[in-house]
Amino acid sequence: MRRTNINAVLKIIRMYLDGKISRIDLTLDFPDELEKRYEKMSLEDREYAKLIYDRLLEDGIYCGDDLSDEDFRDLMKGQYKDVLDIAREGFV
Repeated sequence: MRRTNINAVLKIIRMYLDGKISRIDLTLDFPDELEKRYEKMSLEDREYAKLIYDRLLEDGIYCGDDLSDEDFRDLMKGQYKDVLDIAREGFV
């Protein structure tokens, strides 16, 4: 099955990590985009959608308020890598 919506939200994180969008853009756009696409993402792959929600939003963006820009980038890079590694290993 295609993961069009899942790939679209992951692309936002990748754009941030690549320096193409700012932290402010990420923290405003990602939650909104995830909310808009979550139902479709769940149809594509329910467990992968939940993993993205948990790791990138709840344990990522929502935990970064008190972090420096560098620490926030490191957090998001780690969370993004974890999501991709778990998906690659076939746990979702």
